[in-house]
Amino acid sequence: MSSKIENFEEAFRVIKIDENNYVGAHPLRLPMSIARGVYGGHICAQALLVGMESAPGYIPDSFHLYFIGAGNHKKPMSYKVTKVLEGDAYASRLIEVIQDGQIKSNCMVTLRKKGILAKKSSRDENLGSPYEIPRVHTKIDDPSKLHKVHHTDYIKNAYSDEFLDHNLVPQEKDQAPADRWITVYSAIDQQKLFKNPLYNYVGIADLSDSALLTTLARVLHFPWNPTENYSPDEFDSERDARILLKLSFNILHVFHYNAMSLDHHIYFHTDDYENAFDICQDWLTFTYQVKRLSNHRSLVRGHLFNKEGSCVATVVQEGLAYLFSDVANHL
Repeated sequence: MSSKIENFEEAFRVIKIDENNYVGAHPLRLPMSIARGVYGGHICAQALLVGMESAPGYIPDSFHLYFIGAGNHKKPMSYKVTKVLEGDAYASRLIEVIQDGQIKSNCMVTLRKKGILAKKSSRDENLGSPYEIPRVHTKIDDPSKLHKVHHTDYIKNAYSDEFLDHNLVPQEKDQAPADRWITVYSAIDQQKLFKNPLYNYVGIADLSDSALLTTLARVLHFPWNPTENYSPDEFDSERDARILLKLSFNILHVFHYNAMSLDHHIYFHTDDYENAFDICQDWLTFTYQVKRLSNHRSLVRGHLFNKEGSCVATVVQEGLAYLFSDVANHL
């Protein structure tokens, strides 16, 4: 595994080959040493950066990426850009993420000129049932005082006792799993501010993949240790996911199921990337729901709030999740 580059901007920097081709200045890193491919959030982050680099003067509006194959952490990613649209207000870029002549991911990035935003309606403040978003950001004044864990070099997550123990949220008992809101806090782990504040968007893309698919055990109220109650095997104290949580959100699932992201979508809701949030200094509140789990496929929808309580981005992800037999006994 390549050594960590301390500076986030340098780690994700891309080199322009020509109008339609870019290459990463450095290889992207694994989420952990035993992973078979590059962390998906890193691919999202660098692909988004390529989209912005290829459309100067525009800022991200939406991002849609589809994972096709695992990325090699020993080689930089190459990016082939097709300019789909270049208008007065909007631009679109189709980007192929390539290694060794094979497409590892493809994505569509839609960008807009700064100041091109739809007028805010009253529905923006209260989406109403069943889409009402709880104002969870008002509960925690300082996430840095919570439990903390670092993820994939550049991401730090914080979580409360309520994440560890669903019994501390009694209303969840009467809720369907799809109605339960899970909340963590995320930021980029770097002391220095970005030289280019547009990297706040790149940071969102990187951390937006850090908790969604790997926290199904908390959503479904599974025991953190799948051998705790109904397993045909003897109780094994070493199979407690809370041990893994001390290392990373990204491996929280490994005692419960195999998981793989299929696609990842981000909708950006602010063009004030210099003042609305500073992803190195401010914690973003990441609250999300697993809206569907069927036929081994999960659909997760989440929202990222800044410290003032404004939603700066919405994330939607679909993934595969194959429960192990002793976990399935808890259903």
